Amino acid sequence: MDLLWLPFSLATIFFYGVGQVFAKETRTDVSSGSLLLLLGGNMFVMWLVYWFLFRQPGAFSSGVWLQAGVGAALSGFAYVFYYESLKHGKVSIVGTIAGAYAPWTVILAVLFLGETMSLGEAAGVTLVVAGMLIFAYSANGENSKRTELIGIAFATVSLFFWGTSAVVAKGAIDKIGNTNFVGVYALVVPAIWIAYWLGRDKGRFEMPKANINILELSMLFLALGGITYYLAIQGGNVSIVSPVTNLYPLVTIAVAKIRLKESLSVRQIIALAMLFVSIPLFSL
Repeated sequence: MDLLWLPFSLATIFFYGVGQVFAKETRTDVSSGSLLLLLGGNMFVMWLVYWFLFRQPGAFSSGVWLQAGVGAALSGFAYVFYYESLKHGKVSIVGTIAGAYAPWTVILAVLFLGETMSLGEAAGVTLVVAGMLIFAYSANGENSKRTELIGIAFATVSLFFWGTSAVVAKGAIDKIGNTNFVGVYALVVPAIWIAYWLGRDKGRFEMPKANINILELSMLFLALGGITYYLAIQGGNVSIVSPVTNLYPLVTIAVAKIRLKESLSVRQIIALAMLFVSIPLFSL
């Protein structure tokens, strides 16, 4: 396997890491539905332009198009739960939990894509699960905040959705290519977010009162990160790409500490260290 996936993975780490912080800065002003509606509009335009410029012609079965739609839908629902988690918890915590979907992706890749798991990957899975348990214990024991536990629960659901989405998307991308998958995503996911907005906000749109430039940067970075992520998946094994791109919480935490002045407890720092130590194990 060549290393074409690596630069796209590094770009994903940067875009997702910084985009999460910008999303948190603009998150508290309005509902998740309005923000996802804005993100969906940005993604719809940018991803369809990308599809139009680089689309890959070819005849494909209806089954593979359905698979692409399912993979995109799972990612769309993951975003819904992630944005809800941001309302209840620190971005440095819920962002790290939601981003730790690599172990689940590796397990599914082994079972359904025929990829193998090394001892290092198994050790990484163990460290990530242990780190997540410490997060939950820390939130309950130190802060006694029900809202923070809810944020962890939402982030955990998004973890499983994103991990499953990556494997389903990999199977589809191997057949129809990254660009065609992006085209499907641009149609399916904004539709899910519109339905969520209609159900949650009853069609009432709120424009964030935060800095509009920061808001648009968050949308732009998250949309670009999605494109580079699926380009990386096309170029490499999902069991390797997923753990590598999981490094983006490092960027999130570094930027959050500078911009948002967020603090972490000792146990949470230990849990983060376990998560970060686990990441290189997936490549052993």
